[in-house]
Amino acid sequence: MAQDVLSTYQVANICKVHHTTVIKWMNDGVLTGYTTPGGHRRVYIHDVLDFMKKYKIPIPQEIQKGTQRILIVDDDIEFLEELREALNHKDFEIDCALNGFEAGRKIYSKKPDLLLLDFKMPGMDGFQVCDVLRKDQDTCSIPIVAVTSMTSQEDIEKIKEAGVKQYLPKPLDIMKLKKIINNILEVGNED
Repeated sequence: MAQDVLSTYQVANICKVHHTTVIKWMNDGVLTGYTTPGGHRRVYIHDVLDFMKKYKIPIPQEIQKGTQRILIVDDDIEFLEELREALNHKDFEIDCALNGFEAGRKIYSKKPDLLLLDFKMPGMDGFQVCDVLRKDQDTCSIPIVAVTSMTSQEDIEKIKEAGVKQYLPKPLDIMKLKKIINNILEVGNED
């Protein structure tokens, strides 16, 4: 779907409900939207997708085809650039952050679909990033893949307890990472 903004009728059609149900969701604050100066309700497509993912409503294929946003968080600039290059794919919009604080700003402003997170960073480390995200209803469902040089069994257990979806040690197996990303984001396996 090319448009970014949908009417309540379009949202209802996508979610397979009556348009009054969509209006109720908006009135209850469950689905984020806005009202035009003419009194018409509108919803951004990314808010509809977030809503559908949160409430496990099946997402039609024609809507899923949009670009998936991946945020890579690592304090190693060379690694960030190599990973950005390796993940260059028409279905992905790749963004990078050099630390946990920058990651936080980008997570809340751009709402990534997936986070590739280093856990060993100065300042705000990966554990602290996970803690903040898991405590916030708006970010708790963002899948996180740990990409880190922390490889002791104790570290791995602690990382998994932080709520990551997958753990990958450095040096990275790019093919394995691509499979994990494609699986999490439900993207075809084309390169």
